[in-house]
Amino acid sequence: MPPSDDVPGMRRWVQELFMSEAYNKEKARFRSKYPQDLKKVNKSIVPVSTPGQKDEAFDIWVYEPFLDEQSSSSELRPAILMFHGGGWIHGNPVGDEVFSELLAALLNSVVIGVDYRLAPEHRFPAPVDDGMRALRWLSDHAPQYRVDITRVGLFGASAGGNIAAACALKSLEVATARDWVLRLVSLVVPVTAHPKAEAIFDKQRETEQSQNEKVFASAPPLPEIVTLELTKLFGKCLYGGEQLDPCDRYASPLASKQVPDHPPTLMTIAGCDFLRPQGLKYAQFLRSSGVQVEEDILPGVPHGFTFALNSELVTSWFERQVEAFRNAFNTC
Repeated sequence: MPPSDDVPGMRRWVQELFMSEAYNKEKARFRSKYPQDLKKVNKSIVPVSTPGQKDEAFDIWVYEPFLDEQSSSSELRPAILMFHGGGWIHGNPVGDEVFSELLAALLNSVVIGVDYRLAPEHRFPAPVDDGMRALRWLSDHAPQYRVDITRVGLFGASAGGNIAAACALKSLEVATARDWVLRLVSLVVPVTAHPKAEAIFDKQRETEQSQNEKVFASAPPLPEIVTLELTKLFGKCLYGGEQLDPCDRYASPLASKQVPDHPPTLMTIAGCDFLRPQGLKYAQFLRSSGVQVEEDILPGVPHGFTFALNSELVTSWFERQVEAFRNAFNTC
């Protein structure tokens, strides 16, 4: 595996993984755990662009269940936006495709994989801007896809969790009564802060530690190399080498002020993940704002666990995701 900031090397390595016969067999095996008579799902790749601004174009991958005999042509469906991981520098929606297809089929929902522009060619806030433009696209095209815009969810893993968290925050500022309503934000092993922003949060913290934070209080601190690598990812990659504010709330959601209107949030935190501390802090920050937060702690589990499709852990984790979105969409 190449160094995290070797952009060409990481992109080649990830592409080879996604195209490998072994990985695609695992995807097929994961799908086979579900009934064969699930709703069929159509996939289409749709460009999203701004007139006169070619460099800002990106794609969304739309997973839409086909109508069947039990479906009404007038029935509105919920929607989920998926933000893939990859340190902001590599990957695309294919990494979550098996989850996207199954969420669409199991929940009769329209699932959108956001193929956001990658750093360092497109530095911050490009990924967040693309996430918000995807939400706007969904709002504008809701009638075409029979989407109930009052039942929208966000899902993001790792760097994708960072983008999903930022879009949830930004939606509080820009969404109106005519726009989308976020029912659930699912953040899976998310990046929630630049190391400098996390250090400032620790110094200025006013909220009490959560019980889960106290459980891990005796854990050894992160090795310095981990902090340096994360700092490098922010600076060299996400920020494109520019000296940007590490405490910008859309890059470091943990640097936000109180957000009482934030949508309900499900946090998946891996016990052996280097991002565990800041994930726990963000969950408690949201909770202190009055947000409904659930934390799923996975003991002994590393950061990139979702790629272990043949494990019972991923099966149970995904079932939890399905349950959480189903409950969120049915509470309207």
